[in-house]
Amino acid sequence: MDENTPNKNNFPIVWMLALIVVLFIAVKLMFVLLSVAIPQEKTVQPDLSPAQSVVEALPAPSFCPYCGEKLPGGFQWGQFCPYCGTDVEAGET
Repeated sequence: MDENTPNKNNFPIVWMLALIVVLFIAVKLMFVLLSVAIPQEKTVQPDLSPAQSVVEALPAPSFCPYCGEKLPGGFQWGQFCPYCGTDVEAGET
């Protein structure tokens, strides 16, 4: 092989890389166009019943009303006590 002739083995690699870049851009463009054509539904929170609004207004308990153990910091009404396993409902103290 002559040393003055260019290496033709590199050309398919360059074309493959160019093809990958073009396909990547085409897929991104399709997703953008689909998101414009099909708008996302906005979720609306349902109205809370009076019982749910009262439960959310009450502060979270610090002690289990059934076994008396101290509850973890992130405890909320309606969860189960990690010590006795009882469902701690609001207003049942």
